[in-house]
Amino acid sequence: MEKKQAPIKPEEINLFHIQVNESVINAVSGKKKEQFAIKVGYALMHNLDLQRLKINLIVELKSESEEENAGAGISNARFNIEFHFQINNLKDFYTLNDNGAPVFNGLLIATLLGLSFSTARGIIYEKLGKTTMSGVILPVVSPQKMMATQGKKKDAT
Repeated sequence: MEKKQAPIKPEEINLFHIQVNESVINAVSGKKKEQFAIKVGYALMHNLDLQRLKINLIVELKSESEEENAGAGISNARFNIEFHFQINNLKDFYTLNDNGAPVFNGLLIATLLGLSFSTARGIIYEKLGKTTMSGVILPVVSPQKMMATQGKKKDAT
């Protein structure tokens, strides 16, 4: 029997902790405006008893410029950021499969991914602002498309 989809109430979602686990920036100096390939991946972890979900977001940027590929150096960056959420009514957003593992509501996961990526955009913009990669802004992406990348890195666009 499929559970009726509960409405998502923003006041029931608490982003209570953000942790930057990795922030590696290799910005080649003296480069003019560069284009970057952006790859995004994520992993979802849970603690059902505490009604918590954690999204581990990985974002990679790599220069696409021909000049860099010719051996002058490649600007790149990698970020691994954890987002910890407390969901007051989490039990309304998952069912258990035949193995007893939770299967989470796609709309809830898309909502949390959107919040995580939006917050990561600001964190990454600030960190890149102190380098020659200053001004790189991550694009707005579809959380639904990101859901297809669970456990993998895919192009963000």
